[in-house]
Amino acid sequence: MIQTLSTFYRRSLADDPTADVPLREEFALQRLYLDIEGVRFPRRLRARYELPAELEDAKVPGMILQPLVENSVKHAVAPSSGTVTITLAAREEYGRLVLTVSDDGQGGDDAESGRGEVRAGYGIGLANVRERLEARFGAEATIASGSVPGGYSSQLRMPIAHQLDDGA
Repeated sequence: MIQTLSTFYRRSLADDPTADVPLREEFALQRLYLDIEGVRFPRRLRARYELPAELEDAKVPGMILQPLVENSVKHAVAPSSGTVTITLAAREEYGRLVLTVSDDGQGGDDAESGRGEVRAGYGIGLANVRERLEARFGAEATIASGSVPGGYSSQLRMPIAHQLDDGA
């Protein structure tokens, strides 16, 4: 546990943790985070990862999934007495990268759970993700979040980039 926590902090406190990273590294960081939360919720938290090999090198803003994963832990796993599965998935759709963080928890509706729009101090994580996507990709990226049958889902859509933009 200490080693996992150390690795998570080392990666998340890198020189610029929000710089573009390969998607495999973003998934690895979220896996570390969920492993840590798994110690806290050993019978309630399950995680699934769906990362196709052809998308592993796609570049994404670092830590872009973190607030979404944290929301699933806070609003689905923590209040649950049963097992909740959090799924991180990536796919290519019409030449765009689609990242999904979903859970099968019963964390309440959007307004009550704080997972939806910003209101009364809730939704800050979603707003931050939205702002980061807009700053990085402009109108070419979107985020959609909400209740779905059997849980909650947040979906990010952005251009697929396989090389870092180094200004050259």
